Amino acid sequence: MGVLLSCSRDALPGDVAAFVICTYELGVTAVSQAGEQLFGREEEVVGKHLLDLVTSPLGDDQLSRHAGLAAQRACDPIVMPLRLTSPNSDEVGMLAARIATCGPPRAALITVEPSEFGRR
Repeated sequence: MGVLLSCSRDALPGDVAAFVICTYELGVTAVSQAGEQLFGREEEVVGKHLLDLVTSPLGDDQLSRHAGLAAQRACDPIVMPLRLTSPNSDEVGMLAARIATCGPPRAALITVEPSEFGRR
């Protein structure tokens, strides 16, 4: 089963981006095929709380606030660092997350890609 969502052009870094979609309550409602390689299989990820999957060195309160706002109203995409909470987080390293609005219905689109955050 597929769902068609729309978002601003600058919300997705590429056609095969790894992403999750969550509600304003931060419940994960979808994961991309590329996202399954990072976050886990769809059956395991959908229904989880976003903070069960990722954390941010800037603070989970900032991550929650940006994702919650994006899910409630149209806003410009923001980029912030994320780490997976899974056991393979060290091998994946820091990710750059782009948080944007998508819909309908309105939700937060969180795309991730490898980053240089935290590297010296």
